Amino acid sequence: MLLQTHNFDEVIETLINNAQSFSFNLKDLPDAFEYTANLNPNHKSIRSHQTFKPIFDELDAKKNSCLYWFELDDDINCKTLIDLLNTSRLSLAEKERIVPVANKNCDSNVLYVGIRRRGYTQKWKLSNISGRMIQHLGYYAKGSTQGLQLAYWAAEAGLDIKLNVVQFEEDFPNAYLEAFEKIMAYKLKPLCGKH
Repeated sequence: MLLQTHNFDEVIETLINNAQSFSFNLKDLPDAFEYTANLNPNHKSIRSHQTFKPIFDELDAKKNSCLYWFELDDDINCKTLIDLLNTSRLSLAEKERIVPVANKNCDSNVLYVGIRRRGYTQKWKLSNISGRMIQHLGYYAKGSTQGLQLAYWAAEAGLDIKLNVVQFEEDFPNAYLEAFEKIMAYKLKPLCGKH
């Protein structure tokens, strides 16, 4: 059997049409030194922040594997954001905050595409996808865990951004999840990340 491009396009369209979207403005990201991932009594939790609590409530309900991507309204805003990230890379490295690698993609409104395996931590009532978003937003204590680290560099952009999440019903093997990620990245051409 010969696979044709339209087969992959159908898969991508199905994934896009089944995504749950969460929008926020980057200026609403609170200071990364004030907020953390958990309920440490010395810090406020990003999971209980007024803007982000509804997002984390929904994400914590997603216990299966997920495909996700961050997108902006248009290519111009996404280029503005990736330029800001690229000029912040040195200062982020000095703060020991690891961000996705630069790539050669251009003319896209998608910043990043990723996957997260299923899982849930009962102690924190935290799903794996919630944990991953904490890293991307920049509130995970360990900056050595790669993520967008948005709170450290993106708030000044003041742009609206959308997180799209597709939760898979089946428990796919890692190879399948990675294939979905690569197909989606090929189509959406995220402006950062290795694909």
